[in-house]
Order: sequence, then C-alpha cells, then structure tokens
Amino acid sequence: MNRYIEITDVAPAPKAAMLAALSAVVQSGRARVFFQGALEADRKAVEHAFWNGYDGNITEGGLALLRLWQLVEVLQSRRLQRLLLQKGFRFIEAAAIAAGELRLNLEWGFMPQRLYWAISAVETARQAEQQPRTRLTPLELAVLPLAA
Repeated sequence: MNRYIEITDVAPAPKAAMLAALSAVVQSGRARVFFQGALEADRKAVEHAFWNGYDGNITEGGLALLRLWQLVEVLQSRRLQRLLLQKGFRFIEAAAIAAGELRLNLEWGFMPQRLYWAISAVETARQAEQQPRTRLTPLELAVLPLAA
C-alpha cells in the first residue's frame, strides 16, 4: 500500500455502483463502446441512462462513471481486446468489478497489466464461489475403494 497521497488518483468505487454503470451501458444500447471506444454521444446516452436509474450516493455514482470511461479506454488495448472477444460479456462484468477497486490515475488511466491481474483475481474468486467444496472426513476416506 502506498504511504503517500497522489492528488491525481481517483478514489475506489463500490461494486454496486460499478455494476449499475455497466447496466446503464447495456440499457442505453451502447455496449459496442467496449469494442470500439466511446464517442461523445455514447457517453451522453450512457450517463443519462445511469442517472435515471441510479439511487445511490451521487459521489459514488460519479466515481463509477469516471472509472467506467477509463475502463472503456483501457479495454482498447490489444491484449484486453483479445480477452474480451474470447470471453464475452462475463469478462466485462469482472473487469467492471476489478476497475472499481484498482488504482486509477487521472493522467495515466489504468495500467493494462494490473487490470488484467485484477480481472483474473475476480474471475478466480467467482469460480471458487460457484464450486461447492467437498470435504471428506477421515472415516469416509477409510471406506473408499482402492484403485486397482
């Protein structure tokens, strides 16, 4: 963790606000921004849809939108674009969650490699939540058949 304050860093946005921003992109019909980048008309349509449906803290909503637009910018990198095409919209959801927590600098944006690592961590956590863990007690292990 950094021991200094960088005035160009943006505060984290909660997961709920990031998912609301992602939902606004879908509701406004502008999901292509993840593939082609955002024009001014795209930004206006998404922000209008976001503020019409968002009931949370205004500051958190603004942070979520700021982080969303930086996410759109960094997703234009070749490596992340390739992953987006391979994994589809579940990748974008994981990217939005990761973008809410990752360090964001106003001058430089997100670092693509750190975003990639954060997305991988979110996807790994999601898979761990979905898979039920099976624990065998020593007594159950004793009665398992032996391999031939």
